[in-house]
Amino acid sequence: NHPAENLVNNDPAKKWKCSSWEKSVSVVLQLDRAVVINSIDIGNEHSAFIEVLVGRSSSPDEPFQVNIGLCQVLLVASSFMSPMEARNGTMGTRVRMFSSEQLRKPVVEKRWDRVKVICSQPFNKHVQYGLAFISLHSTESAHRAEGTEHITTKIGKFPLRQDDD
Repeated sequence: NHPAENLVNNDPAKKWKCSSWEKSVSVVLQLDRAVVINSIDIGNEHSAFIEVLVGRSSSPDEPFQVNIGLCQVLLVASSFMSPMEARNGTMGTRVRMFSSEQLRKPVVEKRWDRVKVICSQPFNKHVQYGLAFISLHSTESAHRAEGTEHITTKIGKFPLRQDDD
């Protein structure tokens, strides 16, 4: 079992993977506040391609809608495995770091509070794939006001918004 919640845990042994083969899978991460994302580190888990989209929300329950232009591509679909590596099941845990120069302008210069990661594996239908980790980086300080007792889960330096259950 490899649910998306594994991405917010600090346990490197826990990964997010699809349950059975699909052409592509995605996960949407809601950040605690809108920030400028300057760089991204991605730990692959057998995905051939990974793309990162960003958006803004007015409500955490609002759907992430690509088709009507409410989000932008921050990182174009990037290769993490060659077709041969994917077919052979080798080199599936590659880590890549993307600086602001590799992220799309002017998207990289704006503030975002939603991140959608799309993973695909068209070359091997017999492997579960997804992400080992994703770290989002910003030059903004991530401090909170003193005296608050709000516990946050983070992806890199960015806290995720907590559900009110």
